[in-house]
Amino acid sequence: MKTLDTALKLLRLFDTDEQTLSVTEIAEASGLPKSKVSRLLAVFRTNGFLEQDELTRRYRIGLAAFELGSNYVKSQPIAHEALPVMRQIVEQTGHSTTLTVMRGELVLHLLAVEGPHYIDGRWRVGNRLPYFATSAGKVLVAGMDPELIAGFIARHPPTAITPATVTDPEALRRQLAEVRRAGMSITRGESAPGLAAIAVPVLGRFAQTVAALGLVIPDRLFDTAEVPSLVALLHTEGRRLSIKCGAADYPYSPPPDRSAPAPRHIA
Repeated sequence: MKTLDTALKLLRLFDTDEQTLSVTEIAEASGLPKSKVSRLLAVFRTNGFLEQDELTRRYRIGLAAFELGSNYVKSQPIAHEALPVMRQIVEQTGHSTTLTVMRGELVLHLLAVEGPHYIDGRWRVGNRLPYFATSAGKVLVAGMDPELIAGFIARHPPTAITPATVTDPEALRRQLAEVRRAGMSITRGESAPGLAAIAVPVLGRFAQTVAALGLVIPDRLFDTAEVPSLVALLHTEGRRLSIKCGAADYPYSPPPDRSAPAPRHIA
C-alpha cells in the first residue's frame, strides 16, 4: 500500500499548470530517488495514465487519465441535469455558461457551454481558479457556514491577480456576506482583464451550496441594465437545478413567472 500511495502522490504532481514534467523535476518535488521515480512513471506510462515525449523525455498526462476524469463528470447526477439547462441559458443570452464546484480553496469548472460571444480566458473546464477573484468562487464560499468563512479567508487570503482583485480580507468578508444575502455575485476583471461574470448558487438536499451556475461575459458587452434579467434567468434555472438536486426550497427568487419575457440576446 505504501508503494501505491507513493505512486499516486507522483501522479498528483501533474495537477499543475506545467504541461510536462521531467524525471528530475518529479524526483526533486517528491524527494524520491530518480531510479524509483523512473520505475513508477514507467508503470503509469505503460497503463496510459502518462505519456512520454520521445525527444524531450518529459512526461505529460495520458489519455487514460483524461478518460477517467471524463467518467467522473458523466457519473455526477448534477452534470446530467445541468447540461440542457446551460444550453438553454446560452441560447437565451448568447453568453457562455459554467457549472462550478469547490476543490479546497480553488474553484473548478465542472461543465461549460460556450456561447457565440465566447472569448478566451481562464475559465475553461478543468481550470482551477482562486475563489476570491471569481463570481462562482464567491458564491460557493458565501454558501459555507457563516461562522467558518472568516477562518477560511484567514487560511487562504486573497492576493492580487489583476488591479480589480479584492485583496482586503475584511472587504472580501463583507462582500461574501452580501453575496450570501442576495444569492448572486458579479465580478468584472478580477481574475482576467476584459472578463465579467455572474453566478448564483445551486443548492442540495440540506440547503447547502453544492455548485455555482454562472455566465461568463466579455466586459465590453456587459450592460448593467441587463443584469436584473440575467440574474433572474440564472435564479430561475438555479432553482430548477436545486430542486432536481433534492433541495426543498430556493430562497433567492420567487417561483419563475413563465409569462415574463426572457432576457434579450445581447448582440
